[in-house]
Amino acid sequence: MANVSWSISIQVAGGPTVTAVEGPIAAEATDRIEVSIAAGDVDKEVSLQPGPVSGIYLLLIKSSQYGNGTEITYKVSDGTTDGAAIELAGPQFYSGGAGVHLGLDPLSLKFSNASAHPAHIEIFIARDVTP
Repeated sequence: MANVSWSISIQVAGGPTVTAVEGPIAAEATDRIEVSIAAGDVDKEVSLQPGPVSGIYLLLIKSSQYGNGTEITYKVSDGTTDGAAIELAGPQFYSGGAGVHLGLDPLSLKFSNASAHPAHIEIFIARDVTP
């Protein structure tokens, strides 16, 4: 078991600061994945720990670059079906059960890079593997 905690702080210049903190979360499994997605790659598959989406305590997906259009996208795959492409226009953080919005039990994420530059993707997942 791993105890995982997270915090986020949002600051508005000349305005309020909003913070959120959670943890410790007793996760049965954690994984940190780093992968490069070359310019022009389509559906480069990154395997995740298998299990139902309901077992995800948190999932963070971030990139070394973000686009204003559809340059970096990913799809959730359960091994049989791929979900709709999701634009990675900024860091994406799913917690507190928000992973259900991924739609499928994620076996992998499939990344595509329509930009002219490679993207370095970092994924962190904490989950219950025996829900």
